[in-house]
Amino acid sequence: MQAILAGIEGPWGLPLDVRILPQYLKERGYETHLVGKWHLGYYSKSFTPTFRGFDSFYGFYNGDEDYYSHDIPYESDACLDFWFNTDPVRSENGSYSTTLFTQRAQNVIRQRDRSKPLFLMVSYQAPHGTPDQDQLQAPQKNVDKFPYIEERNRTIFAGMVDALDESVGEIFQTLHEADMLDNIVILFSSDNGGVQWGPHGSRAFNWPLRGSKNTLWEGGTRVAAFVWSPLLAQNRTVSNQLMHITDWLPTLYSLAGGNVAELGELDGNNMWSHLSDGSSSPREELLYDITEMITYARAVRHSRYKLVVDGSGYFADRYRPPPGSAPYQALDNLLEKSMVASVLKRFYRKEDLELPKDWRERATINCRSSKENFYPNQSVYLFDIDADPCELNNIASSRPDVLQFMENRLDAYQASASLPLTKREHTSSAFRIRDGLCAPWHKAEEVAAPGASTPHHQTCRTQTLLFYTLTFWSFKSLFKLGIA
Repeated sequence: MQAILAGIEGPWGLPLDVRILPQYLKERGYETHLVGKWHLGYYSKSFTPTFRGFDSFYGFYNGDEDYYSHDIPYESDACLDFWFNTDPVRSENGSYSTTLFTQRAQNVIRQRDRSKPLFLMVSYQAPHGTPDQDQLQAPQKNVDKFPYIEERNRTIFAGMVDALDESVGEIFQTLHEADMLDNIVILFSSDNGGVQWGPHGSRAFNWPLRGSKNTLWEGGTRVAAFVWSPLLAQNRTVSNQLMHITDWLPTLYSLAGGNVAELGELDGNNMWSHLSDGSSSPREELLYDITEMITYARAVRHSRYKLVVDGSGYFADRYRPPPGSAPYQALDNLLEKSMVASVLKRFYRKEDLELPKDWRERATINCRSSKENFYPNQSVYLFDIDADPCELNNIASSRPDVLQFMENRLDAYQASASLPLTKREHTSSAFRIRDGLCAPWHKAEEVAAPGASTPHHQTCRTQTLLFYTLTFWSFKSLFKLGIA
């Protein structure tokens, strides 16, 4: 699935012989729940979340849903894609998806089995764009907070993110009310960079990084993430070391008390020591993609160097956001007045929170020291990402030794890569809208029981299969929150 996700008619999905995190955690005694986006295939029920290790699912199978009606456009019609486990949810037409997902997450926390540890993954729809870039959706009360942004769609995007911010705060408060913050790990991350314009464009800019979603430039692949937990050995740290989304599975499995060595060969690394005490990341190399089917690009990172092979020119520029930013200090004001800050004051029993003065500076990407040597008509690019995170200076011609090494690494991955599972969409007799639903249609199912044992070896060597979202985790509670 590293090439293209299954569409509404896609007769395929995440292979049933690939085990994913909730299946492993159920073996460790965890209660497991998914709220929000799935998008790993649904043509047969056996491919859907409650057959893949989740005790419950509340959300949508595909992409492109309307935030209020929860319909997906299909040809000249539309179909509902909103589910509780395997039953359609028809009663929430007109309710904003971010609000619904937050309420469901809160209910899971309040109604959990207190005799079991909890894994909760919240994969929000927001702030994903819609097929029509001029149809972004956010509650008006959130949009109205940003009159200084000098562009309509960018203002709506800000409202989408603001509603998401509020929701994270509400979930955090619910965790506090449930006395769960003493023994929890909260992870927040994203699956890709923003899309500036075009189909699914949300006016999300990745400046100063190069590129967009669906590209292998840093703007499409480098995203921010954070970990919050009282279990961290060190806190208030900023890491710029390598980590890949496949690292979450062994990291969280280890936190659950599992022996990662027993999982067999994995692409991910256990990153907990690095995240907790600041020790060096065990990851030295990562493969961005090797069988990408939009631009046919390939890319690999080893230590400080990154090789990109891409002659398409597709979204290869650096896109500056439109004017209308808030004052620099506005972020600190928002942080100090947020619901999360209010909860943390109670949790730490402090009247005021002291924000690290240099936090933002340490996390800021600086491109000013790099000379510009980039031409979009080239097809081979080599960058020193540590010195040049914005991919301005192509050093392929000046470092032939490094280029040869990186090409050899890419060739090695190519030789062992599994072919994408992408199949042609059904166009004749398979998928049909029935009862107004985008529902599983393949009846001759090979149904796998929830949490069924399957081979341990993960064959996908590119994009991660499950972690399109961010994760909140704890020994007693694992909570994952994501931006779809």
